[in-house]
Amino acid sequence: MNQGKELGAAFQRNRFLNIKGQLHDFAQPKIMGILNMTPDSFYKESRVSEVSTLLARARTMIEQGCTILDIGASSTRPGADLLSAQEEINRLGQSISTLKKEFPDILISLDTYHAAVAQFGIQEGCDLINDISAGQFDPELWTAVAEAKIPYVLTYNRAAQSNEAKSFVAQKRIVTDALSFLSEKLAELKNIGITDVLIDPGFGFGKTLQENHQLLQHLEHLHILGCPLLIGVSRKSMITKKLNISAEEALNGTSILNTMAYMKGAAVFRVHDIAAAKELIVLLEKE
Repeated sequence: MNQGKELGAAFQRNRFLNIKGQLHDFAQPKIMGILNMTPDSFYKESRVSEVSTLLARARTMIEQGCTILDIGASSTRPGADLLSAQEEINRLGQSISTLKKEFPDILISLDTYHAAVAQFGIQEGCDLINDISAGQFDPELWTAVAEAKIPYVLTYNRAAQSNEAKSFVAQKRIVTDALSFLSEKLAELKNIGITDVLIDPGFGFGKTLQENHQLLQHLEHLHILGCPLLIGVSRKSMITKKLNISAEEALNGTSILNTMAYMKGAAVFRVHDIAAAKELIVLLEKE
């Protein structure tokens, strides 16, 4: 019981992020909407290719309760092709600056592990960098984030740069391994001046189905690290494989796992379905 109180207190003490000079309070959970500028993301309804479609999708997400838009130009689903930085930049085009112009109050997260793409996105106006590789695929990315002084999403991911669907977890219990990996990376980030960090447990990246579910079951232990937690389970294989269903059928499973994450203190929910996530938060929030 005392441990639970200590974990909760740690979360409360570290709930603020400085985003371009403004403090954002993550004690109230936030919704991050997924925008994929890709033709091959695993959930086809999330794919957008035209700016007009992008703006319409973003507007609907914002109206439904989204406060962060996460835009990416390369699929990281198992087996997906790896893109070069230039290919990602070409796909992104002016999407970030267009979104910022149309929706100036919304936060834009750029999902990339390429330093050149991060630099491009920062110039276009993105507010944070969401890197599924924890700086392992392109070490220069951390330098770009540090120079821009914007928040960084640190993902627990030991997988190789190949989008392989297999476990890369060290031979330890999953939570112990996560804490070891993330604490080391946090220390490295702090040393180069990146102090505003969100932690993503990395569901689906370099972990087995069992490891993913074990990590979610013990999610509260990650509060020891002192950073808000970003949860990305939306329609993923940890739902579809467990229930033997398609991504199109996985909304209910997504809501169930996000509810569990909410009860364990998650701060950001990265989802395809904004309205469902908003309902979850409204129903569970304290009066």
